[in-house]
Amino acid sequence: MLRKIFLLSLFVLTLNATLINAIAVVVNNKVITLYDIDNAIQQKNLSHNQAVSFLIDKILFQQELEKQDIVVTDFDINEYISKLAMVNHMTKEQFVKILNEKQNYSQFVDQIHTRLQKEKLASKLSIGKLKIATKEDMQMYYKNNIDKFKVSQNSLKVIPFDQVKDKIFNVLMQQRQQEYLKEYFDKLKISANIKIIR
Repeated sequence: MLRKIFLLSLFVLTLNATLINAIAVVVNNKVITLYDIDNAIQQKNLSHNQAVSFLIDKILFQQELEKQDIVVTDFDINEYISKLAMVNHMTKEQFVKILNEKQNYSQFVDQIHTRLQKEKLASKLSIGKLKIATKEDMQMYYKNNIDKFKVSQNSLKVIPFDQVKDKIFNVLMQQRQQEYLKEYFDKLKISANIKIIR
């Protein structure tokens, strides 16, 4: 009797483990399990459908990085952190120390890694395909976002357009690059071989 209960318990546990690790979605031959979905729901605070969409996007992003031969090195990450420190008038060591006090450094490095991957991919995919921001585009952005160019929060005085036009150009081009990347991945998602199993 005890042996039957033990075997039945073992069978139920095996069934449960199989179901948890069951294949839910296949994206271009890459598997997403029910466990992956549950994990994304818990960690990212997403609904089931949002988690599935997030994981599909993540796989397509990784596959596109490989296809386009995009690599982010430790040197790239260290250079980015050094630039952030310089902009904040600190040494890299001071910046890292303050960062460690405020958040998890390894999570910060992971975020930078992903950001640099996106930037490199966006640059490679959009080269020669974006409409260059004109002076009129920049002036319109300046007028529509004049509060961003105030000397201080309580001041009515604004920084002249000629002093910020390069910054505005970069902002507009980054926006266009991000829009292009979103459209690119929306099309990629449509053409991908995605099979929903559960």
